[in-house]
Amino acid sequence: MSGWRYFICPVEFNNDSNRFQVDCEPSELFQLQDYALPSVLESFTGWTMVRLYPFQIHSIALSSFPSIMGPFGGFFASGFKRAFKIRDF
Repeated sequence: MSGWRYFICPVEFNNDSNRFQVDCEPSELFQLQDYALPSVLESFTGWTMVRLYPFQIHSIALSSFPSIMGPFGGFFASGFKRAFKIRDF
C-alpha cells in the first residue's frame, strides 16, 4: 500500500476543483532502502541485500513480540485453571 500516495499522505479537499487531492513528499519511512542481511541469514537464504521500507522493520519487530509472548498467556491461564481445579476459564 505504500506504493500509492493516497495511503501515506494526508488527503485534502480542494474547494476550487471540488475534488480530493493528495500532494506530499513521502517521508523516509515510506521510501525503499537497501539493507544488508546478517551473515546468519545470508547463509540461510543466499541473499546479501534486501529492499524494504523502514516501517516494515518496525512492523516485523512489533508483531513478533506478541506472537512469541502470546502463548505464554495461554500457558499461565491453563496453570491458573489447574491450580484452582476450574474446568472453564
